[in-house]
Amino acid sequence: MNKSILIVDDNLTICLMLKSWLVKKDFKIETATNVNDAKQMIKEQPFDLILSDIKMPDVDGFTFLSWVKKFDSDIIVIMMTGFADIESAVASMKSGAADFISKPIEPEELFRKIEEAFMMHENRQRRNRFCNEFILPPGEEYYQLLNQLDTLAENKAHLLIIGDRGTGKNSIVKYIHDKGFHLCTPLVKMDVEGLSNKNGKRQLNNPEASESLLMEKFREAKGGLLSIRNVDQLDINLQDELLNILTRQNRDDNFTQVIVTTEKRDVELQKILIPKLYHLLEKNCVVLPSLKGKKQVIVAFISYFIRFANFTLDKNIESIDPKLQQQLVDYAWPGNIQELKNMIMKAALHTEGTHITAKIAPDLFGRNNTRIESGPATTNPIHKLRKENYEKEKIMEALELARGNKTMAASILNIDRKTLYNKMKLYNVSL
Repeated sequence: MNKSILIVDDNLTICLMLKSWLVKKDFKIETATNVNDAKQMIKEQPFDLILSDIKMPDVDGFTFLSWVKKFDSDIIVIMMTGFADIESAVASMKSGAADFISKPIEPEELFRKIEEAFMMHENRQRRNRFCNEFILPPGEEYYQLLNQLDTLAENKAHLLIIGDRGTGKNSIVKYIHDKGFHLCTPLVKMDVEGLSNKNGKRQLNNPEASESLLMEKFREAKGGLLSIRNVDQLDINLQDELLNILTRQNRDDNFTQVIVTTEKRDVELQKILIPKLYHLLEKNCVVLPSLKGKKQVIVAFISYFIRFANFTLDKNIESIDPKLQQQLVDYAWPGNIQELKNMIMKAALHTEGTHITAKIAPDLFGRNNTRIESGPATTNPIHKLRKENYEKEKIMEALELARGNKTMAASILNIDRKTLYNKMKLYNVSL
């Protein structure tokens, strides 16, 4: 997926010059000649990196850098200045900038610094994922699962993942990508829930569209990994196209691994997919276990998510009340691992000391599942209003849990950062 960069400089000529260089490297570029415009653009769409001048007439670059890091700490910032001195470089780095570049800017130096900034950022993210967000609980079935995943990652085999909501399908996709691919290879995700022939196979209704959405995503993932969620909802034409994609690829450097996921059971899936596609996918199939009734596994995840909360929320929690832990073990977990993660994060947020008490139980066992569904909108006005209010509430709750960190909030909601930005804009949610 092409990275998006925002250039902020009061000199329009410099903005246009940098843009002309960077678009040739396939970056998506936007420009702003003042900080107020830049802030508005950042609120409206996600950016991966910002190139900002330090000396600007309205607001200085350091103040802008501080605002960016408070708004979304995941955005990479590189500062630019015409005054090349050590003090400016040190000050910008201490304030959260990834790097520093002095004017006049040379194209090759700019490309190198941007590439290094993305590499460092990705390495930091991977370290912070605690084993890529995929941990191994006790139990023979999980050890067998990990061995199977390692083999599939090494062979770059196409894969079908079957699992109930919240069982970790997205985490396994990330694990396989991190295990089997180079750092910079693309990981492209496509959710086909609610897609119909009309908007999935766009060229049938739009003669100007040269290819389907599926093929567009496949080309975007070239040489990397394409993850297709809810494959059971592909219409028969797109199923046939997916079959062609999987069978006609050559095993070369541009080979694209495809992972498809579904919540349907194997018997149901066999009735939905065309026979050739089903038999191709079932060759490499992973069925994820649910949490219900697995005491050792639940306890292991509780311990893991407490450590995760300590790291991400700057907490120092050492223990959990045995009575509350037993309640968690006995709970049915319809949302599985994702629901447990959300519950522990919420408990940690409301814990001041080193011990999670049982008093918090009533707050935890209410409406604790924060996952936002991404299916087609309902046509019933009352149902639509209820869904919108519910989504807005859950977005605000996730942002509170994540203390404004939008990447973490998106993870809690089980959506990507771009979807979170769009939802915040739709419901007028601001920090």
